[in-house]
Order: sequence, then structure tokens, then C-alpha cells
Amino acid sequence: MTAKEKLLSIAAAEVGYLEKKTAADLDSKAGNAGKNNYTKYARDYFPSLQGQPWCDMFCDWCMITAFRKDLAAKMIGGFDAYTPASADKYKRLGRWFSKPEVGDQIFFKNEKRIYHTGLVEKVESGRVYTIEGNTSDGAEVIPNGGAVCRKSYPLNHPGIAGYGRPRWELVEVKSPRKYADGWNRNGIGWWYVYDEKDSYHTNNAVRINNKLYFFDTEGYCVKNPNISTYESGELIRISGERVK
Repeated sequence: MTAKEKLLSIAAAEVGYLEKKTAADLDSKAGNAGKNNYTKYARDYFPSLQGQPWCDMFCDWCMITAFRKDLAAKMIGGFDAYTPASADKYKRLGRWFSKPEVGDQIFFKNEKRIYHTGLVEKVESGRVYTIEGNTSDGAEVIPNGGAVCRKSYPLNHPGIAGYGRPRWELVEVKSPRKYADGWNRNGIGWWYVYDEKDSYHTNNAVRINNKLYFFDTEGYCVKNPNISTYESGELIRISGERVK
């Protein structure tokens, strides 16, 4: 499971949660439902803000639950229940974007300011799909709706202010390299890896350190190459005896 998948699985498990009228039954999804902004999200990490609008607290709660409080703070620049302040944290990190990616924090604006937020679950067919806290079902942006819901909007929705992107590089673990950079060798022959994705030259002539090398269709270096071309001169295939 990737870091983004971990975050969104936590958020998805909260869909259907309703805010409470008192501090009772905060862990129940539907019990003690009311309109007083009592939630487990405030109780767990922001107790001094219990009873306040909680869309941003929901996003922060998901991040902290997924990655621990200290690491989550580094990923998003810190925590704030005031949505304009949260958006500013992303901007100060240089992590504010106009086009969404999965795992982003989406921010919504009205005629006065940024006023609502959620998490991007999917981007598909010209729409952005979200999981939001303190909203309700419906086609439009609905702040203070009292529930965790899945929503979607066209990408050009005028109410979208932008997207904050967490620093995923702090939690994503790179896959181990299969090959070393440069020349590699096995019992068949030699090949040349030229990037961190373990890409290597195939069916090509490449100059390396001012010397020309030929690589066959499987990527092995060959000597005395046989080069097949179309009448136009376009390369078809390189073959030959492999260098051992």
C-alpha cells in the first residue's frame, strides 16, 4: 500500500460519520447525531477546538492517523482548523497547485475567502472526486453539513481555490534498484543502465564516454554489429555477437 492509498483508506473508512450534539458517543458513526460540531476528530488531536467547524480537522486527523503527528506536520506544514491558514501553509512550502492529484487536499472558496476543504480521492473524466468532512450530499460545495461524504465536482468548478500537495517524498519508500548505474553484466553479456528506473539501451547505437557502442534488441552490447534498416534508412534491428 502506498502512502496515498493509506491516507485515503483511512478517510474512506470515515464516510458516513455524523457530527454529535454533545461529547457523547463520539466514536459512533451515527449515534448522538446533532448540529453542535462535536467530533472524535477534535477530541483525538484538537480538543481545544471541540465544537468548532471541523472540515480541516478531519483532513488533519486523517494525516496524523496515517503518518503520526510529527511527520504529518512536516508533510503539510503544520495544522490549522482555519482553512485559509491551512492553504497558506501549503503555499509557504511551495506545494500549492491548480491541477489536482490523488492525495491532494482540495480547498474551496466563496466570494470572501477559502472556507472549506477535503481530500482528493480520484481525478477522472474531467472531474475531481473527494472525501470531505463537515459536508453533506449534493452537487455543490456544502460547508458545515455535519457529515463525512464522498463528493465530486467538475475540474473547472468556480468554487475550487486550489490544491495543497503533501510532501509525499517524506514517506514514500523507493523500490530497491535492480541494477547499478552504468555497465552491468551477467552470463549472457553486458548492458548499460542510464537512469534510476533501471532503463537500459536497446536496439540502438549510443556514444558513452566518447566511444560508440551498439546494443541489440534485448539490450546486450554487441561487437561487429549487423544493422538492418528500411530503404529510408530508419533502423529496424541491431544484432551480432554479444560482448562477454
